[in-house]
Amino acid sequence: MGPRRVAATPANSAARMPGQDPESPRHAASPSERAANPEDENSRLTDLVMNLEEKVSSLETEITVLNSELEDCRQVVQEMASAFGGSGIADMRREMEQMSIQIGLLQRAVSNVPAVAPDAGARLRIPEPKAYSGARDAKEVENFLFDMEQYFLAANANQVRLDTWALLREAIREQFFPENVEYNARRALRKLEHTGSVRDYVKTFSALMLDIRDMSEKDKLFTFMEGLKPWARLELQRQRVTDLGSAMAAAERLTDFNPENRKDRQNA
Repeated sequence: MGPRRVAATPANSAARMPGQDPESPRHAASPSERAANPEDENSRLTDLVMNLEEKVSSLETEITVLNSELEDCRQVVQEMASAFGGSGIADMRREMEQMSIQIGLLQRAVSNVPAVAPDAGARLRIPEPKAYSGARDAKEVENFLFDMEQYFLAANANQVRLDTWALLREAIREQFFPENVEYNARRALRKLEHTGSVRDYVKTFSALMLDIRDMSEKDKLFTFMEGLKPWARLELQRQRVTDLGSAMAAAERLTDFNPENRKDRQNA
């Protein structure tokens, strides 16, 4: 007799791949298999229902938010409509049209303006400063230098800057200033006192300061205050003046408030 053949069984006929879990399912469950396991089917349906409920709840929340935003938009539109109204919107449109027309007219006017010639400023005649007589007088020298500086400022708008003017100015002062002019000015300033009107004192003090170039601001203010009468000095101290310019301006305003004049009027 030949070799006996063994009939293949379902367990032996299925090929098993290496590393494959023998208990893992090899295909989707059929309706008959799901009917055979009702508990698993119920669990799966329960999960599906819960997922659907969550999605429905999320959609309801979003719909509520959208409804709220829509209501806000409606209120804004109603407020705008009540504020402007149909006539208000029409008025705004008319105003915008009028502004557009005005802008067009201005643009035309600007385009019709003739361009200014580049040398228009050159035709302006600037008065020349007076000639210096050569006198050794500090005030005349300072006035001549001041007139020259103003002439340069007015005439050299587009010219080359005179870098040597400062040197020339100092040379003119050294050459034509009287000898010991600053010494004499300081000596006269030390003797200056407020004996007449405040205006005369301020005028004399200012003239002497033109000949003194290296006095500090604090010394100028101190010297001016010490030369005033006591009542005027106290009033300026009460006003807390901090520089010579403000002190002079405040002193000139005190002319009409001299208490000594009031006493003389009362005694008369």
